[in-house]
Amino acid sequence: CHHSKFSHSDIAKCPTQPAPRSVGADWNPVGDDKYKKLAVQRFSGAIKVPTESHDDFGTPDDDSRLDKFADLHKYLESTFPRVYSTLQVEKVQKYGLLMTWKAKERGDGVKSRKPIVLMAHQDVVPVNPETVDEWAHPPFSGEIDEEGYVWGRGAADCKNTLIGILAALDKLVEEGFQPERDIIFSSGFDEEINGWRSAKPLAEAIEARYGKNGVAFVLDEGFGGIKNIYDKTFALFAIAEKGAISLKLDVSTPGGHASMPEAHTSIGVLAELIHALEKHPDHPKIRPSSPLLAELQCYAEYGNVDKKWKKQLRSPKHWPKLAQELSREASSRSSLMTTQAVDLISGGVKINALPETATASINYRIEYSSSVEATMSRIRSVLEPVVQRLNLTFDAYGSHADVKNNVVHLSVVKDSEIEPAPQTPTEGAVWDMVAGTTRHVWNDAIAAPTGMMANTDTKYSWNLTSSIYRFLPGRLDQIKDFHTVNERAHIDAHLSGIRFFYKLIRNTEGWEAE
Repeated sequence: CHHSKFSHSDIAKCPTQPAPRSVGADWNPVGDDKYKKLAVQRFSGAIKVPTESHDDFGTPDDDSRLDKFADLHKYLESTFPRVYSTLQVEKVQKYGLLMTWKAKERGDGVKSRKPIVLMAHQDVVPVNPETVDEWAHPPFSGEIDEEGYVWGRGAADCKNTLIGILAALDKLVEEGFQPERDIIFSSGFDEEINGWRSAKPLAEAIEARYGKNGVAFVLDEGFGGIKNIYDKTFALFAIAEKGAISLKLDVSTPGGHASMPEAHTSIGVLAELIHALEKHPDHPKIRPSSPLLAELQCYAEYGNVDKKWKKQLRSPKHWPKLAQELSREASSRSSLMTTQAVDLISGGVKINALPETATASINYRIEYSSSVEATMSRIRSVLEPVVQRLNLTFDAYGSHADVKNNVVHLSVVKDSEIEPAPQTPTEGAVWDMVAGTTRHVWNDAIAAPTGMMANTDTKYSWNLTSSIYRFLPGRLDQIKDFHTVNERAHIDAHLSGIRFFYKLIRNTEGWEAE
């Protein structure tokens, strides 16, 4: 559309599809009943080792609750002795695993190729004790049902990937494979609680060894995976992550007896502020660089979609209406805007005493092209007129930190700021390698970009490479109930994941890129 302010080159497109890539030996464990039995045993065994992480954890040096990870390490070493005896195994921050399969020596004097980094975390989100009775199978049983699902906390997130990578490495060692570049497995123990205890030092250790931009690519967990939609199979790679910030509102007003209140108590003020925030959210919008737009372009190009919808998608003047239609579905809406969730609230100690303080914490997931600063500024602008109308002092981010009463404090929760991730390219040798491997394993699936609405350990890997992919190598309809009751993954999804990692490493043979 020549009236559009966007040029066609600015608008996210579906990537060119690389040829399926298969170098060297191939192996498909899905049809191997003997191996399937072994895989179930390994996967189930890992789930049986509880590795819940809690927000109040310290570090392995000062918090003995983290010693549970020693049990998982023992399990992994006893389950994969070949891997442990072949790879260089280092412990970072005691329970962070950094495993390196060193490249075979090259006698031609050619500079060694950049390593690849595969990631999966060891920790799982806690099981709410009040929901244990709601599980069809106990949450740390690792039971397999008649349909082939392995049940338990971590089955989906992300012991399936943790065990899948180690199983692929084990098979390659058994076959006598020797890598032409270093293959690195990096596994932290605190992904579910921000990752600063282990994921950050693991990434720093890799950077110290290989240098800035010293890695060919990083592959970690993600919401994307193998998805059947519009009569076609798509492999969705998250090429971006939303940013995040948590803000806290603290309202301080005079206390006293409940029989003599002012017009608003601190709780009443807080309610007005929250109402203002929820009345003025960010709005869903299709932006030209959005990974969701590129994902939709792939559906339009390869899927069986409505012609009118396809036409709307390709004309920016129709995007506002399309954004409204898409926003009816929660996941699409979240991809199109900065989301806001009031998650914590407290205030008052007694029914007949005026509350002196009331607090709320709000979590924001920042749209891919926005920033922490823009989000902080917008929230301040929403709240400021409300605070003025109530004739209170507004301490925005420390502007009036000395005021102690009749004041609204707006502050940033410590260490909660994460900028949106740089977007990974969807063209070139690395994309062709990763997407080509996927198209081999899943029979010409269309490799498509998507976005990641939550944050992964890759937020510490930006210095390592511009090619960071977040991908769950399995059919998404076979991997169910992340972070909630009845988490489970089908053994076929687990086996196809093992095959993917096996083939990805095999495909580095003769790969001259990077």
